Amino acid sequence: MKKIIAGSICAVILLCTFSEKIYSQKKKQNVDRDDDEWTNGRWHLNPGNWQGDILTNKVYIQFGGQHWSIGREFSTTELGNLPSGKEGQFQLTREAGELVLKGGFTGKRGSGTYQFTENNNFKSYLEQLGYTNIKSELMFDIFLTDINKNYFEYLKSNGYATVSKNQLKDLAEQDLNHKILEEYFTLFKKENYGSVSLDRIIELREHGVNSEFINSFHEMGFNNFSLDKAQELRDHGVNPEFINSFKEMGFGDISLDRAKELRDHGVSPEFINSFKKQGYGSISLEKAQDLRDHGVSVDFIRDFHEMGYKDISLEQAQELRDHGVSPDFIDGFRKIGYKDISLDRAQNLRDHGVNVGFIKSFHELGYKDISLQKAQDLRDHGLSADFIKRMRKKGINNLSLDEYVRLRDSGM
Repeated sequence: MKKIIAGSICAVILLCTFSEKIYSQKKKQNVDRDDDEWTNGRWHLNPGNWQGDILTNKVYIQFGGQHWSIGREFSTTELGNLPSGKEGQFQLTREAGELVLKGGFTGKRGSGTYQFTENNNFKSYLEQLGYTNIKSELMFDIFLTDINKNYFEYLKSNGYATVSKNQLKDLAEQDLNHKILEEYFTLFKKENYGSVSLDRIIELREHGVNSEFINSFHEMGFNNFSLDKAQELRDHGVNPEFINSFKEMGFGDISLDRAKELRDHGVSPEFINSFKKQGYGSISLEKAQDLRDHGVSVDFIRDFHEMGYKDISLEQAQELRDHGVSPDFIDGFRKIGYKDISLDRAQNLRDHGVNVGFIKSFHELGYKDISLQKAQDLRDHGLSADFIKRMRKKGINNLSLDEYVRLRDSGM
Protein backbone atom coordinates (compact mmCIF):
# COMPACT_ATOMS: atom_id res chain seq x y z
CA MET A 1 0.00 0.00 0.00
CA LYS A 2 2.89 2.36 0.88
CA LYS A 3 4.44 1.70 -2.54
CA ILE A 4 1.17 2.61 -4.24
CA ILE A 5 0.89 5.88 -2.27
CA ALA A 6 4.52 6.76 -2.94
CA GLY A 7 4.08 6.01 -6.62
CA SER A 8 0.96 8.17 -6.79
CA ILE A 9 2.76 11.08 -5.11
CA CYS A 10 5.63 10.81 -7.60
CA ALA A 11 3.16 10.74 -10.49
CA VAL A 12 1.47 13.91 -9.20
CA ILE A 13 4.83 15.66 -8.84
CA LEU A 14 5.84 14.67 -12.37
CA LEU A 15 2.47 15.80 -13.75
CA CYS A 16 2.77 19.19 -12.02
CA THR A 17 6.33 19.60 -13.29
CA PHE A 18 5.30 18.70 -16.83
CA SER A 19 2.26 21.03 -16.73
CA GLU A 20 4.43 23.89 -15.47
CA LYS A 21 6.89 23.27 -18.30
CA ILE A 22 4.13 23.30 -20.91
CA TYR A 23 2.73 26.51 -19.46
CA SER A 24 6.14 28.15 -19.53
CA GLN A 25 6.43 27.49 -23.25
CA LYS A 26 3.29 29.48 -24.13
CA LYS A 27 3.79 32.98 -25.53
CA LYS A 28 2.79 35.81 -23.25
CA GLN A 29 1.08 38.75 -24.90
CA ASN A 30 2.45 42.27 -24.29
CA VAL A 31 5.12 41.05 -21.83
CA ASP A 32 8.74 40.50 -22.83
CA ARG A 33 9.52 36.79 -22.76
CA ASP A 34 12.77 35.50 -21.32
CA ASP A 35 14.97 33.95 -23.99
CA ASP A 36 15.38 30.70 -22.06
CA GLU A 37 11.58 30.42 -21.93
CA TRP A 38 11.22 31.20 -25.62
CA THR A 39 13.99 28.90 -26.90
CA ASN A 40 13.02 25.97 -24.67
CA GLY A 41 16.61 24.76 -24.85
CA ARG A 42 16.55 23.34 -28.40
CA TRP A 43 19.61 25.24 -29.55
CA HIS A 44 22.05 22.78 -27.99
CA LEU A 45 21.42 20.73 -31.15
CA ASN A 46 23.46 23.12 -33.31
CA PRO A 47 24.88 21.68 -35.51
CA GLY A 48 21.71 19.99 -36.68
CA ASN A 49 20.30 18.12 -39.66
CA TRP A 50 18.78 19.42 -42.87
CA GLN A 51 16.66 17.97 -45.68
CA GLY A 52 16.04 19.81 -48.91
CA ASP A 53 13.99 19.79 -52.10
CA ILE A 54 15.03 21.62 -55.24
CA LEU A 55 12.11 23.52 -56.71
CA THR A 56 11.98 25.90 -59.70
CA ASN A 57 14.66 28.51 -58.98
CA LYS A 58 14.29 27.77 -55.27
CA VAL A 59 15.39 25.26 -52.68
CA TYR A 60 13.17 24.39 -49.74
CA ILE A 61 15.24 23.33 -46.74
CA GLN A 62 13.91 21.86 -43.52
CA PHE A 63 16.21 22.32 -40.54
CA GLY A 64 15.71 20.06 -37.56
CA GLY A 65 16.93 18.58 -34.35
CA GLN A 66 15.30 16.51 -31.66
CA HIS A 67 11.56 17.32 -31.40
CA TRP A 68 11.69 20.46 -33.56
CA SER A 69 12.00 21.60 -37.16
CA ILE A 70 11.73 24.79 -39.21
CA GLY A 71 11.57 25.21 -42.98
CA ARG A 72 12.50 28.04 -45.32
CA GLU A 73 12.81 28.68 -49.05
CA PHE A 74 16.02 30.05 -50.57
CA SER A 75 16.80 31.15 -54.11
CA THR A 76 19.24 28.90 -55.94
CA THR A 77 21.37 31.95 -56.82
CA GLU A 78 21.74 32.78 -53.12
CA LEU A 79 22.88 29.26 -52.27
CA GLY A 80 25.26 28.95 -55.20
CA ASN A 81 26.41 25.60 -56.59
CA LEU A 82 24.74 22.69 -54.84
CA PRO A 83 26.67 19.43 -54.46
CA SER A 84 24.99 16.87 -56.67
CA GLY A 85 25.63 13.15 -56.63
CA LYS A 86 28.35 13.40 -53.99
CA GLU A 87 29.06 14.83 -50.57
CA GLY A 88 30.00 18.49 -50.55
CA GLN A 89 29.49 21.82 -48.86
CA PHE A 90 27.61 25.02 -49.62
CA GLN A 91 26.92 28.07 -47.55
CA LEU A 92 24.79 31.15 -47.13
CA THR A 93 26.02 34.44 -45.68
CA ARG A 94 23.74 37.20 -44.42
CA GLU A 95 24.15 40.09 -42.03
CA ALA A 96 23.01 38.00 -39.07
CA GLY A 97 25.56 35.23 -39.64
CA GLU A 98 26.78 32.38 -41.79
CA LEU A 99 25.15 29.03 -42.49
CA VAL A 100 27.35 26.16 -43.65
CA LEU A 101 25.58 23.06 -44.98
CA LYS A 102 27.34 19.76 -45.55
CA GLY A 103 25.83 16.90 -47.53
CA GLY A 104 24.52 16.61 -51.03
CA PHE A 105 21.62 16.17 -53.45
CA THR A 106 20.55 13.10 -55.36
CA GLY A 107 18.26 14.34 -58.06
CA LYS A 108 16.08 16.97 -56.45
CA ARG A 109 16.32 15.62 -52.88
CA GLY A 110 19.12 16.34 -50.47
CA SER A 111 20.17 15.95 -46.85
CA GLY A 112 23.04 16.50 -44.50
CA THR A 113 24.13 18.54 -41.50
CA TYR A 114 24.44 22.26 -40.92
CA GLN A 115 26.28 24.68 -38.67
CA PHE A 116 25.17 28.25 -37.99
CA THR A 117 27.61 30.90 -36.81
CA GLU A 118 26.13 34.21 -35.76
CA ASN A 119 27.66 37.56 -36.72
CA ASN A 120 28.79 39.24 -33.51
CA ASN A 121 28.95 42.66 -35.20
CA PHE A 122 25.30 42.45 -36.21
CA LYS A 123 24.41 41.18 -32.77
CA SER A 124 26.11 44.27 -31.31
CA TYR A 125 24.06 46.41 -33.68
CA LEU A 126 20.88 44.78 -32.33
CA GLU A 127 22.04 45.48 -28.78
CA GLN A 128 22.45 49.15 -29.70
CA LEU A 129 18.79 49.10 -30.77
CA GLY A 130 17.87 47.75 -27.36
CA TYR A 131 17.63 44.04 -28.14
CA THR A 132 19.84 42.62 -25.42
CA ASN A 133 20.51 39.05 -24.31
CA ILE A 134 19.64 37.60 -27.71
CA LYS A 135 20.51 33.93 -27.74
CA SER A 136 21.49 31.70 -30.62
CA GLU A 137 18.06 30.38 -31.59
CA LEU A 138 16.63 33.84 -32.08
CA MET A 139 19.72 34.83 -34.05
CA PHE A 140 19.16 31.80 -36.27
CA ASP A 141 15.52 32.79 -36.88
CA ILE A 142 16.63 36.37 -37.59
CA PHE A 143 19.14 34.96 -40.07
CA LEU A 144 16.54 32.76 -41.82
CA THR A 145 14.12 35.69 -42.13
CA ASP A 146 16.99 37.86 -43.39
CA ILE A 147 16.41 40.61 -40.87
CA ASN A 148 19.14 43.17 -41.45
CA LYS A 149 19.84 46.87 -40.97
CA ASN A 150 17.76 47.83 -44.01
CA TYR A 151 14.89 45.78 -42.58
CA PHE A 152 14.55 48.13 -39.61
CA GLU A 153 14.81 51.16 -41.89
CA TYR A 154 12.08 49.72 -44.09
CA LEU A 155 9.78 49.25 -41.11
CA LYS A 156 10.49 52.78 -39.94
CA SER A 157 9.72 54.24 -43.38
CA ASN A 158 6.32 52.52 -43.27
CA GLY A 159 5.40 53.90 -39.87
CA TYR A 160 6.82 51.24 -37.56
CA ALA A 161 9.61 53.13 -35.85
CA THR A 162 9.39 51.13 -32.62
CA VAL A 163 9.67 47.35 -32.63
CA SER A 164 9.63 45.57 -29.28
CA LYS A 165 11.72 42.50 -28.54
CA ASN A 166 8.59 40.38 -28.52
CA GLN A 167 7.67 41.71 -31.95
CA LEU A 168 11.19 41.09 -33.26
CA LYS A 169 10.94 37.49 -32.10
CA ASP A 170 7.54 37.05 -33.74
CA LEU A 171 8.65 38.71 -36.98
CA ALA A 172 11.59 36.31 -37.16
CA GLU A 173 9.61 33.26 -36.10
CA GLN A 174 6.81 33.93 -38.61
CA ASP A 175 9.30 34.59 -41.44
CA LEU A 176 7.92 38.08 -42.03
CA ASN A 177 10.73 39.05 -44.33
CA HIS A 178 11.03 42.23 -46.41
CA LYS A 179 9.14 40.76 -49.38
CA ILE A 180 6.22 39.50 -47.30
CA LEU A 181 5.94 42.78 -45.39
CA GLU A 182 5.86 44.63 -48.71
CA GLU A 183 2.97 42.44 -49.84
CA TYR A 184 1.05 43.30 -46.68
CA PHE A 185 1.72 47.03 -46.97
CA THR A 186 0.59 47.00 -50.62
CA LEU A 187 -2.55 45.11 -49.64
CA PHE A 188 -3.42 47.55 -46.85
CA LYS A 189 -3.15 50.51 -49.19
CA LYS A 190 -5.08 48.85 -51.98
CA GLU A 191 -7.94 47.77 -49.70
CA ASN A 192 -7.98 50.99 -47.68
CA TYR A 193 -7.46 49.10 -44.44
CA GLY A 194 -5.74 52.12 -42.95
CA SER A 195 -3.12 51.83 -40.25
CA VAL A 196 -2.56 48.21 -39.24
CA SER A 197 -0.46 47.55 -36.16
CA LEU A 198 2.60 45.33 -36.25
CA ASP A 199 0.98 42.92 -33.82
CA ARG A 200 -2.02 42.65 -36.15
CA ILE A 201 0.26 41.89 -39.10
CA ILE A 202 1.92 39.16 -37.08
CA GLU A 203 -1.49 37.77 -36.14
CA LEU A 204 -2.62 37.76 -39.78
CA ARG A 205 0.55 35.91 -40.73
CA GLU A 206 0.01 33.35 -37.98
CA HIS A 207 -3.52 32.70 -39.24
CA GLY A 208 -2.45 32.42 -42.88
CA VAL A 209 -4.20 35.59 -44.05
CA ASN A 210 -2.22 37.26 -46.84
CA SER A 211 -2.77 39.18 -50.04
CA GLU A 212 -3.08 35.99 -52.09
CA PHE A 213 -5.85 34.70 -49.82
CA ILE A 214 -7.81 37.98 -49.90
CA ASN A 215 -7.32 38.52 -53.65
CA SER A 216 -8.62 35.02 -54.36
CA PHE A 217 -12.00 36.11 -52.94
CA HIS A 218 -11.88 39.35 -54.93
CA GLU A 219 -11.57 37.30 -58.11
CA MET A 220 -14.87 35.63 -57.16
CA GLY A 221 -16.58 38.99 -56.73
CA PHE A 222 -16.35 39.28 -52.95
CA ASN A 223 -15.03 42.78 -52.28
CA ASN A 224 -14.85 45.25 -49.44
CA PHE A 225 -14.58 42.85 -46.54
CA SER A 226 -12.51 43.50 -43.44
CA LEU A 227 -9.32 41.88 -42.21
CA ASP A 228 -11.36 40.44 -39.36
CA LYS A 229 -13.68 38.79 -41.86
CA ALA A 230 -10.71 37.43 -43.83
CA GLN A 231 -9.22 35.94 -40.67
CA GLU A 232 -12.57 34.49 -39.67
CA LEU A 233 -12.90 32.79 -43.05
CA ARG A 234 -9.40 31.35 -42.78
CA ASP A 235 -9.96 30.13 -39.23
CA HIS A 236 -13.18 28.39 -40.26
CA GLY A 237 -11.61 26.74 -43.29
CA VAL A 238 -13.49 28.71 -45.93
CA ASN A 239 -11.61 29.31 -49.17
CA PRO A 240 -12.61 30.02 -52.78
CA GLU A 241 -12.30 26.35 -53.68
CA PHE A 242 -14.89 25.48 -51.03
CA ILE A 243 -17.35 28.07 -52.38
CA ASN A 244 -16.70 27.18 -56.03
CA SER A 245 -17.43 23.53 -55.35
CA PHE A 246 -20.97 24.50 -54.32
CA LYS A 247 -21.37 26.79 -57.33
CA GLU A 248 -20.44 23.90 -59.61
CA MET A 249 -23.34 21.97 -58.06
CA GLY A 250 -25.76 24.74 -58.96
CA PHE A 251 -25.81 26.67 -55.69
CA GLY A 252 -25.06 30.08 -57.16
CA ASP A 253 -25.67 32.66 -54.47
CA ILE A 254 -23.57 31.78 -51.47
CA SER A 255 -22.44 34.64 -49.27
CA LEU A 256 -19.25 34.50 -47.23
CA ASP A 257 -21.27 34.18 -44.05
CA ARG A 258 -23.35 31.36 -45.54
CA ALA A 259 -20.20 29.57 -46.64
CA LYS A 260 -18.80 29.85 -43.12
CA GLU A 261 -22.05 28.52 -41.67
CA LEU A 262 -21.98 25.51 -44.00
CA ARG A 263 -18.38 24.78 -43.07
CA ASP A 264 -19.16 25.09 -39.35
CA HIS A 265 -22.02 22.62 -39.70
CA GLY A 266 -19.92 20.16 -41.68
CA VAL A 267 -21.86 20.52 -44.92
CA SER A 268 -19.68 19.89 -47.96
CA PRO A 269 -20.35 19.06 -51.62
CA GLU A 270 -19.20 15.52 -50.85
CA PHE A 271 -21.84 15.25 -48.13
CA ILE A 272 -24.59 16.37 -50.51
CA ASN A 273 -23.39 14.17 -53.37
CA SER A 274 -23.43 11.12 -51.10
CA PHE A 275 -27.21 11.49 -50.80
CA LYS A 276 -27.61 12.04 -54.53
CA LYS A 277 -25.76 8.80 -55.21
CA GLN A 278 -28.16 7.06 -52.84
CA GLY A 279 -31.11 8.26 -54.92
CA TYR A 280 -32.06 11.51 -53.22
CA GLY A 281 -31.87 13.90 -56.15
CA SER A 282 -32.62 17.45 -55.14
CA ILE A 283 -31.31 18.55 -51.76
CA SER A 284 -31.21 22.18 -50.72
CA LEU A 285 -28.39 23.59 -48.62
CA GLU A 286 -30.88 24.09 -45.79
CA LYS A 287 -31.94 20.45 -45.92
CA ALA A 288 -28.32 19.29 -46.07
CA GLN A 289 -27.55 21.40 -43.01
CA ASP A 290 -30.57 19.99 -41.16
CA LEU A 291 -29.49 16.44 -41.95
CA ARG A 292 -25.97 17.11 -40.72
CA ASP A 293 -27.22 18.83 -37.56
CA HIS A 294 -29.49 15.88 -36.78
CA GLY A 295 -26.77 13.31 -37.41
CA VAL A 296 -28.33 11.81 -40.54
CA SER A 297 -25.74 10.36 -42.89
CA VAL A 298 -25.93 8.21 -45.99
CA ASP A 299 -24.63 5.26 -43.98
CA PHE A 300 -27.52 5.68 -41.53
CA ILE A 301 -30.07 5.54 -44.36
CA ARG A 302 -28.23 2.78 -46.25
CA ASP A 303 -28.45 0.52 -43.22
CA PHE A 304 -32.23 0.91 -43.24
CA HIS A 305 -32.30 0.16 -46.98
CA GLU A 306 -30.37 -3.06 -46.38
CA MET A 307 -32.97 -4.07 -43.80
CA GLY A 308 -35.73 -3.72 -46.41
CA TYR A 309 -36.93 -0.19 -45.73
CA LYS A 310 -36.34 1.08 -49.24
CA ASP A 311 -38.75 4.02 -49.39
CA ILE A 312 -37.49 5.95 -46.40
CA SER A 313 -37.57 9.70 -47.02
CA LEU A 314 -35.01 12.18 -45.76
CA GLU A 315 -37.60 13.69 -43.45
CA GLN A 316 -38.43 10.27 -42.03
CA ALA A 317 -34.74 9.45 -41.60
CA GLN A 318 -34.27 12.69 -39.69
CA GLU A 319 -37.29 11.94 -37.50
CA LEU A 320 -36.04 8.42 -36.76
CA ARG A 321 -32.64 9.81 -35.76
CA ASP A 322 -34.29 12.41 -33.52
CA HIS A 323 -36.30 9.69 -31.78
CA GLY A 324 -33.29 7.40 -31.34
CA VAL A 325 -34.47 4.72 -33.77
CA SER A 326 -31.53 3.03 -35.45
CA PRO A 327 -31.18 -0.12 -37.56
CA ASP A 328 -29.61 -1.83 -34.53
CA PHE A 329 -32.66 -0.94 -32.44
CA ILE A 330 -34.97 -2.66 -34.93
CA ASP A 331 -32.59 -5.57 -35.47
CA GLY A 332 -32.73 -6.30 -31.77
CA PHE A 333 -36.48 -6.93 -32.00
CA ARG A 334 -36.03 -9.09 -35.07
CA LYS A 335 -33.58 -11.31 -33.22
CA ILE A 336 -36.16 -12.13 -30.54
CA GLY A 337 -38.84 -13.01 -33.07
CA TYR A 338 -40.52 -9.76 -34.13
CA LYS A 339 -39.79 -9.87 -37.83
CA ASP A 340 -42.40 -7.53 -39.30
CA ILE A 341 -41.93 -4.21 -37.58
CA SER A 342 -42.72 -0.96 -39.34
CA LEU A 343 -40.66 2.20 -38.88
CA ASP A 344 -43.65 3.91 -37.30
CA ARG A 345 -44.01 1.04 -34.84
CA ALA A 346 -40.30 1.18 -34.03
CA GLN A 347 -40.60 4.89 -33.35
CA ASN A 348 -43.61 4.38 -31.09
CA LEU A 349 -41.76 1.70 -29.14
CA ARG A 350 -38.79 3.99 -28.64
CA ASP A 351 -41.03 6.89 -27.61
CA HIS A 352 -42.77 4.70 -25.03
CA GLY A 353 -39.51 3.30 -23.66
CA VAL A 354 -39.98 -0.23 -24.95
CA ASN A 355 -36.74 -1.97 -25.83
CA VAL A 356 -35.55 -5.54 -26.29
CA GLY A 357 -34.46 -5.84 -22.68
CA PHE A 358 -37.92 -4.84 -21.45
CA ILE A 359 -39.64 -7.55 -23.50
CA LYS A 360 -37.08 -10.25 -22.68
CA SER A 361 -37.63 -9.63 -18.98
CA PHE A 362 -41.23 -10.78 -19.44
CA HIS A 363 -40.15 -13.72 -21.61
CA GLU A 364 -37.98 -14.90 -18.74
CA LEU A 365 -41.06 -14.95 -16.49
CA GLY A 366 -42.87 -17.24 -18.95
CA TYR A 367 -44.84 -14.67 -20.97
CA LYS A 368 -43.53 -15.74 -24.37
CA ASP A 369 -46.32 -14.57 -26.65
CA ILE A 370 -46.36 -10.91 -25.71
CA SER A 371 -47.06 -8.65 -28.69
CA LEU A 372 -45.31 -5.35 -29.33
CA GLN A 373 -48.56 -3.49 -28.71
CA LYS A 374 -49.02 -5.36 -25.43
CA ALA A 375 -45.42 -4.50 -24.43
CA GLN A 376 -46.17 -0.85 -25.14
CA ASP A 377 -49.35 -0.98 -23.05
CA LEU A 378 -47.47 -2.62 -20.18
CA ARG A 379 -44.82 0.11 -20.25
CA ASP A 380 -47.53 2.81 -20.32
CA HIS A 381 -49.08 1.29 -17.18
CA GLY A 382 -45.71 1.08 -15.47
CA LEU A 383 -45.75 -2.71 -15.21
CA SER A 384 -42.32 -4.27 -15.00
CA ALA A 385 -40.90 -7.74 -14.51
CA ASP A 386 -39.62 -6.65 -11.10
CA PHE A 387 -43.17 -5.82 -9.99
CA ILE A 388 -44.32 -9.32 -10.94
CA LYS A 389 -41.40 -10.88 -9.07
CA ARG A 390 -42.31 -8.95 -5.94
CA MET A 391 -45.94 -10.09 -6.21
CA ARG A 392 -44.86 -13.70 -6.64
CA LYS A 393 -42.74 -13.48 -3.51
CA LYS A 394 -45.93 -12.45 -1.70
CA GLY A 395 -47.66 -15.54 -3.06
CA ILE A 396 -49.57 -13.82 -5.84
CA ASN A 397 -48.77 -16.26 -8.64
CA ASN A 398 -50.13 -17.49 -11.95
CA LEU A 399 -51.83 -14.24 -12.90
CA SER A 400 -52.14 -12.95 -16.43
CA LEU A 401 -50.33 -9.78 -17.46
CA ASP A 402 -53.66 -7.92 -17.50
CA GLU A 403 -54.32 -9.00 -13.93
CA TYR A 404 -50.89 -7.80 -12.84
CA VAL A 405 -51.61 -4.52 -14.61
CA ARG A 406 -54.77 -4.10 -12.54
CA LEU A 407 -52.80 -4.76 -9.37
CA ARG A 408 -50.22 -2.20 -10.47
CA ASP A 409 -52.92 0.35 -11.27
CA SER A 410 -54.48 -0.23 -7.85
CA GLY A 411 -51.31 0.95 -6.19
CA MET A 412 -49.93 -2.34 -4.88
